[in-house]
Amino acid sequence: MSKQQVTYEGLTPAQQKSFNLIQSVGIYELRALARVFGEPSPTTLRRNEQIKYIMDVIISGKDLKPIPLRQGRPYKELSNIEPILEELSEITGKDYTLKKNQEKTAKTYGKVFTFKQVEQKTVEQKLFPIKVKGVVLTNPDKSLYLLNENSSLPVLIKNFDKVNEFDYITGSAVIMNDSHEYILDNIETINFVNYKDYAPKNIEFTPTLPSANIKVGKSEIKLGSRYLLNQAKLTEPNLKTLLAVLKKNRIFTIALASNVLYEDCIALSSLGFDNMFLLKYDDEPKTYDDKVNMFIENIKRLQAVGTNVAIFVQDIVTVAHTLDAYYKNSPKTYFNHTEETASTIKEIVMLAKSNVENTTTLFITNDESDNMDALYSTCISKVSNKVQL
Repeated sequence: MSKQQVTYEGLTPAQQKSFNLIQSVGIYELRALARVFGEPSPTTLRRNEQIKYIMDVIISGKDLKPIPLRQGRPYKELSNIEPILEELSEITGKDYTLKKNQEKTAKTYGKVFTFKQVEQKTVEQKLFPIKVKGVVLTNPDKSLYLLNENSSLPVLIKNFDKVNEFDYITGSAVIMNDSHEYILDNIETINFVNYKDYAPKNIEFTPTLPSANIKVGKSEIKLGSRYLLNQAKLTEPNLKTLLAVLKKNRIFTIALASNVLYEDCIALSSLGFDNMFLLKYDDEPKTYDDKVNMFIENIKRLQAVGTNVAIFVQDIVTVAHTLDAYYKNSPKTYFNHTEETASTIKEIVMLAKSNVENTTTLFITNDESDNMDALYSTCISKVSNKVQL
């Protein structure tokens, strides 16, 4: 398509008013509108192409289809899109609002697991019991399951109260049928609390300025802030002191480590993190995307139930470049990264916060080479404090 402005003849007054409104919005709102109206890759279109796509749908009078999920990641709406859609709905007489047209589809974090029938007699025998731990996920059919961290074995979750999506649970599982599929048999902890004592909360986020402090050596750390660690890996020995202080203050520690080799897994396990999301050296880009999003949602869940958390992220630049490889069809328009990648990295950074009920403190490793990445220097380094352990 040429760069000339889009023109239409014979528009009705309502269509002309819609056309004027669409032409007036910014580029990010326009991309979001194009996606709502059915364009699967709005970032690849020029502005005029986006306007034409939206207008053609309006002129056709067709109803909108549910919004398809973006590859590997749930659709995220801009906060100011709904008022624009409401205005278009009022002008045209059709309902274009997200409340009607956005489909809430479960994120499957890899393949969909279709479990066969639970055989109660087999379950009662408690055959081949195994220890399991992992984040609770949801299949498209709304069934709950977890991927055992040690083996990625899918384990069905049924008949347990107090369990919600993205909770972190530990327990045991047994064989549930002749296909040797596993079902959760016992829960020991939910979100680091004993199952019997666990009472789910629903914390309404009320932001506060970070004020509570802990001291580690000569350093003072404000809980709920963001920090750069002067080290390339989490396995460097001086981290143990910080982890011990956090544990003493009943702050649970969770690591997201990328580019992890076999020997790194052993070293990281010895540090005593309460949970780890390990992105291994040979993991595919999709696995990175799945695990990073699982990590983000798990932290949000812990925040929602009032848990005090400290997050440790190793080699976030490798995370960014690997996500770029996954979103390879999107242009690198955001500090030489895709918009999807930038959105994910910013979401990790913004997990750090202070609430009246709890805090989330973020620690990100810093290597000299990281500073050469514009996204790192702009969206991470400039908003973080440096700490020397």
